[in-house]
Amino acid sequence: MPETPKENRGPIVPGARVRVRAGGARLAWVSGVVVDDYATEAGVSAGHEWAPVRRWAVATDDGTLVFVDDGVIEAAQAEEG
Repeated sequence: MPETPKENRGPIVPGARVRVRAGGARLAWVSGVVVDDYATEAGVSAGHEWAPVRRWAVATDDGTLVFVDDGVIEAAQAEEG
């Protein structure tokens, strides 16, 4: 039997262009590409209460890898050309 698909938020899936607000010192939204969706592990502490698993792994356009939850990610608007 096939694995149950992870819940997705429409166009936000691995490979999709998104905008995220990664927290910390970031005050503006940054663009990137979804690398992975950890829906089944999100919110689990993995033995570290101070480091819960975030749902989305995103490679930002500035070369960083960030991990974020649903509240700070949105599908990027299609570029008009």
